Amino acid sequence: MSVFKKSYLVFISLLIINCSKDSDVVTDSYSSNYTSSTSSDYSSSTTNTTSSVTQYTLTVTAAEGGNVSTSGGTYDNGTSISITATPNEGYEFTGWSGTNMSNSTITFTINSNTTLEALFSQISQTTSGENINFIYNLHESLPSGYISEFNTIMDNLIATIPATQQTWLINPDLNIYAWNNSVNSPYTDPNGNAMQGASISGNGSSFWMILEIPADEFTYNSMHRYSVIAHEYFHVYQMSLSENFAAPSNDPNGFSILWLSEGTAVNFESLYIQQYYGYNYYDDFTSGADFTQVISNPAAYESRDVGDMNYSGSGFMILALVSELKKIGFSEEKAFQSVFKTFWESNPNDTNWKTKFEEVFTITVDTFYQSLASYSTDVSLIYPQSSLTLQSIINDTSSIGDTSSTNSNSSDTTSSDTTSSDTTSSDTTSSDTTSSNIWSGPMVQFSKEDGADFSQESNQDRITSNVWITRGNAGQIFNIAKENSAVKADSPVRTLWAKGNIDNIDNLTFEPFRQAVGQPKTVVGLDLVLYLVDDDIYLSVKFTSWSQGQKGGFAYERSSE
Repeated sequence: MSVFKKSYLVFISLLIINCSKDSDVVTDSYSSNYTSSTSSDYSSSTTNTTSSVTQYTLTVTAAEGGNVSTSGGTYDNGTSISITATPNEGYEFTGWSGTNMSNSTITFTINSNTTLEALFSQISQTTSGENINFIYNLHESLPSGYISEFNTIMDNLIATIPATQQTWLINPDLNIYAWNNSVNSPYTDPNGNAMQGASISGNGSSFWMILEIPADEFTYNSMHRYSVIAHEYFHVYQMSLSENFAAPSNDPNGFSILWLSEGTAVNFESLYIQQYYGYNYYDDFTSGADFTQVISNPAAYESRDVGDMNYSGSGFMILALVSELKKIGFSEEKAFQSVFKTFWESNPNDTNWKTKFEEVFTITVDTFYQSLASYSTDVSLIYPQSSLTLQSIINDTSSIGDTSSTNSNSSDTTSSDTTSSDTTSSDTTSSDTTSSNIWSGPMVQFSKEDGADFSQESNQDRITSNVWITRGNAGQIFNIAKENSAVKADSPVRTLWAKGNIDNIDNLTFEPFRQAVGQPKTVVGLDLVLYLVDDDIYLSVKFTSWSQGQKGGFAYERSSE
């Protein structure tokens, strides 16, 4: 019996081992039931199997400008890990290198060796409202006199229309690169290309001004060598007023309408030269231009594909717009202020610009385009007054309908609807002369010799304290009491003229001199009546000579009081 019992015990022990193998676990119930029954003479073994876990290394670093919440470590496969990137003051988080996740805090499950780097960029330290800091890079090829004049021009421009820093301009500094093109371009852009031409350029992180001055402009003292500074500066001013104007050319919110972009700059530079140099730059930029398409197809000037030489067509359109605004109650100052400043402050883009146009100018683009059909191609008929200043434009506070800020309203009598100088203007003086003074006294002789100094009193016919008639050594007569030089459309300002006899003034049509007489060289021998606007006086005038060829001489006889 003892033998049988021993065998039985062995059999039971084997069962226990087999169960252990099947489950890899010896349960407490099995242990408590059979441990005491197993003889110490018989050994039994239990095998435990443990699965190995794969681990991966995570390396985390921070680029300049910030830090990360962990530098990494070794993690079991499948571990969820969170990391936060924090920028330093003056920096911003821009992304991760090593993953396409873009948030500053990321959570991911590690399943391979991983290296991550948090990226940061410095925030531009710009403050809106402060003036842009212009950095002058003036090459030694430029004459010293030009460099001196450049500094004066920039000082004048910054004082008159300061271009202020805005967040969209990115960099508070704007470099200006200028040189004489008698030498190869000494400057390269950030892409390594040689700079050339005249422009405002940018690359997404900064803007710069390029002024390549042709050598011939120094040889022949061209005013363009100065006006181009004002032209390009005005574009910077536009950029400081309008984020959309400053946008890249491929930006859907950008502004690219040619005649408004460049026509305003052309007029600005012309007014600058007229004010500071006493030179009619309007004649320069319009010289040789064909304005037929401006009148027949003005919409073509919305695109740079039109091939607008010297932007003369665009400049003409701005002058015509000013003329139209004056007709509906804008003073000349307010009209130019609206095109130079107010329109750009409305931040137009290529989609909404027509709406912005109507809001600012109170007329539609279509109405303006239609009005151009009635204009003469003689752009000189709508030149601004020679006495107009940039300061009076920018600082004008008049409202629409208030023309008191205008130095002279004689330009309001200029008809831009005429197609020839003999066409009658609808904006003329009243024919009611019952309360006016009519001078019919003895005839007075006046003459100015060729080449004589018009600034000398002896070369001025001082008819009243408001009207002093003289002539420069080129061009037409002007009123030196009210203006510094002649402007074809208006001069002599505060005077109106008519062909005819003073005995018939109630039936005469009075217009500015050039419109009334046509070509000045044909004025000799005509019976004219001159109306002095401020003095309300009519007098007879007959020219007896008119010198041609840059001489400036003329003579006439006129009635006295």
